[in-house]
Amino acid sequence: MKSILVLCCSLLLLGCSKQNAGSFHPAASDTSQVAGQTSREIVSPPNTYEQRQGKYLYLKYCAVCHGDQGGADGFNTYNLDPKPHSLADSDYVAALSDATLAQVIAMGGRGVNKSPLMPAYQGTLNKDQITFLVAHVRELSRSETETQ
Repeated sequence: MKSILVLCCSLLLLGCSKQNAGSFHPAASDTSQVAGQTSREIVSPPNTYEQRQGKYLYLKYCAVCHGDQGGADGFNTYNLDPKPHSLADSDYVAALSDATLAQVIAMGGRGVNKSPLMPAYQGTLNKDQITFLVAHVRELSRSETETQ
């Protein structure tokens, strides 16, 4: 009786191992798909709380003119003269301090001798929200540098 039980268990294990040999492994397939994508297709989400909050605010208030990725290609851009500056331009953004970016956001273009078409957000956003936006603008310019 023991020998029949051992034989059945052996056959069962052998059958399971053959069935798994040709099975589909989604992890291997997913890896090959990701490996075939370019760096522009893979977008990593903002890491910090400030960047996540800033992205939300940016998409709500700024993307209309500056574009979702900061490329000055928002759907309202065609109505503007002068056109908004690209926030994805890493050289331009790197030359601005956080205080300057916050001032531009708070006071608008007119308040800092830029385009009067950019509205002032000091009555709409609090200091923390403006700080979050600055963090996201910094992330936009870094993201552009990484994809080049």
